[in-house]
Amino acid sequence: MKRITLVIVAALAILYLAAILLTFDPVERRPGTRLSGELSTDQDTDWAFLEGRTRAWVETRTWYLVRHSITVSAWAADGILYVGCRQCDTKRWPKNVARDNRVRIKIGDAIYERRAVRITDPAQRQAVLGPRTPGPGFAVFRMDPR
Repeated sequence: MKRITLVIVAALAILYLAAILLTFDPVERRPGTRLSGELSTDQDTDWAFLEGRTRAWVETRTWYLVRHSITVSAWAADGILYVGCRQCDTKRWPKNVARDNRVRIKIGDAIYERRAVRITDPAQRQAVLGPRTPGPGFAVFRMDPR
């Protein structure tokens, strides 16, 4: 019995370490762990290359050390990168950001290290979103350089 318990504990420890170390990119609505890819050599980038909304992937830090990544919609306005979040109160990644705002965002093949700042001021939200008025529960995060 002790041997079976030891084998199970060892297998769980190996799986946990694998989840911490290995990359597993999110796909559509399925979340992932650590993002794959290389850090961009230019972390102070001009976001002008983004045309309209684009698909991006955000990696957050969890309290249990396994990174959590999700697919998001990102856009640039006045040289600043923003990420939207629908039904934000029901999702795990904004809670991770509230606890530790250091994130990594992947756009194309490049990964950028950022600090996610939730915009709560109504005037700032309106300036970022323009004439669009998203439904309740929609949040906007500004991706500041670290």
